[in-house]
Amino acid sequence: MTTTTRVSLSEVLRQCKDAKGEIAELTRRATGCVARIEGVEVDFDFDEVNAERKAKIGRLVYLNTILARTNAATTVVWKGQSMIVAEVIRRKAELNGEITFVAGLALRNGPTKVATGEYNERHQPVTETVVWRSALTEPARVKLLASLRADASALDSLLQTSNHGTLVDLEDPAT
Repeated sequence: MTTTTRVSLSEVLRQCKDAKGEIAELTRRATGCVARIEGVEVDFDFDEVNAERKAKIGRLVYLNTILARTNAATTVVWKGQSMIVAEVIRRKAELNGEITFVAGLALRNGPTKVATGEYNERHQPVTETVVWRSALTEPARVKLLASLRADASALDSLLQTSNHGTLVDLEDPAT
């Protein structure tokens, strides 16, 4: 008979993070004990460490499946529109990408001297003045970034609230 525990999705996410760390440690440990000098004692038995690593991987797959199913079935409301949590997660990722894009744009306005690739009689580079015009001004970028960051923060809060309020039944790992 399997036993289950009712936990929040936030707890499932924490368990996923812990499992990833444990898998990384067990992988390092297994790598270090897979081969040894004959007659020399090793700190860990490869078969035991690898079996534990595989069990942790199985648990992580189970937890990620619970997350995926729950995120596909749980709905929230964002700006008056109902959507599943999986879509909110994707929108948040895309919003973070847009923030990075806008913040990294090279805005240029006004005259700038640029080298022509030619040299004068004194062997100095010849320059000419070009006038740059950006499609986006710095004040407009600041305003846009503030709006994008506010949306990202609101989506993050929406996800946190959903994760803390959504309960799932997990099979206990010892079963």
